[in-house]
Amino acid sequence: MRHGSSRTAASSTDGAYVSGADSSGTPDTKKTPNGRPTPGTDERVLVVGGAGRVGTRMVTTLRSMGVETRVMTRDPSSEASAKLAQLGAEIVPGDVTDIDTTSLDAAVNGCTRVIACFGAQRISQPKDVLFLFNEDGGPSVTDQTHPAAVNHRGVERLAEACIKAGTIKRFVRVTGMSAGYPPFDFIAVALNAVLSMTIRFQRLGEIATRNLANHGIEYAIVRPGNLLEEPRPNGSVVIIGHNSTRQPSGKVSRDDVAECVLGAAFSDSAKNATIGISGKSFTTGGVTTEMSWDPARGMHYRAVELADEVFEGTDVHAMLGEIKEDTDTLAPGKYQPWVFLLVALLAGVFTVISAVVIAVAKKLLSAVVGMA
Repeated sequence: MRHGSSRTAASSTDGAYVSGADSSGTPDTKKTPNGRPTPGTDERVLVVGGAGRVGTRMVTTLRSMGVETRVMTRDPSSEASAKLAQLGAEIVPGDVTDIDTTSLDAAVNGCTRVIACFGAQRISQPKDVLFLFNEDGGPSVTDQTHPAAVNHRGVERLAEACIKAGTIKRFVRVTGMSAGYPPFDFIAVALNAVLSMTIRFQRLGEIATRNLANHGIEYAIVRPGNLLEEPRPNGSVVIIGHNSTRQPSGKVSRDDVAECVLGAAFSDSAKNATIGISGKSFTTGGVTTEMSWDPARGMHYRAVELADEVFEGTDVHAMLGEIKEDTDTLAPGKYQPWVFLLVALLAGVFTVISAVVIAVAKKLLSAVVGMA
């Protein structure tokens, strides 16, 4: 972990929770975070997924700052959309899974920045295994609720709409911290196995986001850890990292995530950067623990020092000021073999247990018949 002046700046506030909105999306004008960026009067921000829990916070904060805000939603007549409209947000229809991009193009038209905080999670189905290595005709193609349709192809369509619009300065994509984990990481393998390869498709969506830099559009990717609905607890800290550096994935308030996304959209330091944000219930002092495994000790926790690219403190925007542009290359990753190994292992364990249960049952049955 980096020490010195940057470390001091990252912890320069009194530690009190600050936000532009409470957990219900109601503006909180009493507290304004230090260092919050000031958008220009010419900005118009499109929030895709604005009716979600992080999205609602974003729209509420943007409107409280006087920023012209447009929300694209699949259901403009919903109660959530009505509440956002009352704040002064423009509500437009659209769905990133639609092959016809007319509504999507119209939503992006005239905007200067796009915040994409939508996503899909789908419980894996048995037939998914059949198309693990060949997705040409599987559920990832035919099911529009699949992470492939939303987190990958949906992001690609939105990115293409931004390129066509010609007015977008920056595109912000909100994913998850596990999108940065290597394919063999146990958490990534487990989530891919249970949630229809969601990590793989989040990663592909991130690659589509980064490719915007090749078209003159800045990007920022925000990877939150485990999300906490309540405000940041007293005494806890926020941890922010960049350049895909591994960091603790502890619970972080959605309010802090929304504040981070705001900074990612407007701060100069967040240009073309991948930002991880998580939390910790106490100050770590630059040292944390992570789960590890070796043949001698098995699964265990070990102490590790946080990397220089990871900061902790209470001032989100001060820490964002330390962020640097990405220098790594984001590859698609070969997730499927590791998921296959896990599924095969579980199937093997189930088969062995079933065989043992059947054998025991047969012996008990023979004993009962012999006693009769």
